[in-house]
Amino acid sequence: MGSIAVRTGDFRLAYRVLAELKRRGVRCIQLLPSDPLPPGVSAWLGAPAEVGMSGDASGIPATIDTFHLAVERAVHRLSHQGSIRLLLFGIDPGPRPGLAWIGDGIILGKEQFEEVDGVVDRVIDIARAIDHDDLVIRVGNGSKTIANRIINTCMARSLNVERVDEARTSVGVPRHAHSSAALRIAHLQGHAVKEKQRVRPTNGEIRDIQRRSRKVSGGRATIPSDLARAVAMGRLTIRDAIEDHIGNGFESFSFSTER
Repeated sequence: MGSIAVRTGDFRLAYRVLAELKRRGVRCIQLLPSDPLPPGVSAWLGAPAEVGMSGDASGIPATIDTFHLAVERAVHRLSHQGSIRLLLFGIDPGPRPGLAWIGDGIILGKEQFEEVDGVVDRVIDIARAIDHDDLVIRVGNGSKTIANRIINTCMARSLNVERVDEARTSVGVPRHAHSSAALRIAHLQGHAVKEKQRVRPTNGEIRDIQRRSRKVSGGRATIPSDLARAVAMGRLTIRDAIEDHIGNGFESFSFSTER
């Protein structure tokens, strides 16, 4: 396997791209725009103008806003030449969902999110960055309300989605290793979902959101059940619900880092 070069005069961009590559454990080097590419470099990232002026097909344009997708393209180029036949995503649903993606049996990446709403957007961004023929999203059933929300969002965006029995993913996975559970979900055959799912929070889920609201607010607020239900259904974030509940006291209010 080759390496990736960061070849740009934009030092802010270089810092972010290098940090992302190192976070993902990818071999990388930093070059100036005038430096030649050393042997073994499969792809390099630079500002759009730098890539355009080079005329080099191995260059991948990146900006401060799009560098995550540029890194995804570069990492894909290291492991694949041409299009992937089947791109699989696994999602471990919960308040902090896990996501993993596999291309033709090769693990390409995994992440953990702090909120539910950005997961499907991230799937779409990754799919745009990786050439593929077919795409399937496999969602675990461990948190039914959140799983159904994610499934409905996938269906609304015309994505192929399957529900997977998440009980089969729990063996050997630490309680909070959601991205590892997502990887196991991606490897399991699921059942295709063809109809919109009903989102109906249970009393236990509502109580859990109320418990989380106390933690997020540092013990200063417990949102009522109607706001907790709105959070469970995706109509409000937990912070929005706390803000609605405490009203004018919000300006002097500080949240914990817990979502």
